[in-house]
Amino acid sequence: MTEPRASAFDLADDHSGVKARALKEELLTLDMSVKRTMDAGLTPDDMKVAQAARDAVQAASRVVEALSR
Repeated sequence: MTEPRASAFDLADDHSGVKARALKEELLTLDMSVKRTMDAGLTPDDMKVAQAARDAVQAASRVVEALSR
């Protein structure tokens, strides 16, 4: 069973950085998975969807980084 997602408040109060590191690792894993799928080849429409998903994951990673400072 996975743990509940961290909220922005959780990350801001995470002075040890444990929650932020775990979330960044999860986001990196997801980003790499989408990238591997893209590299394997997709239809043009699926590639657009995959790129949008990857952009969203990378944006989430930047938000986590900013909140964990």
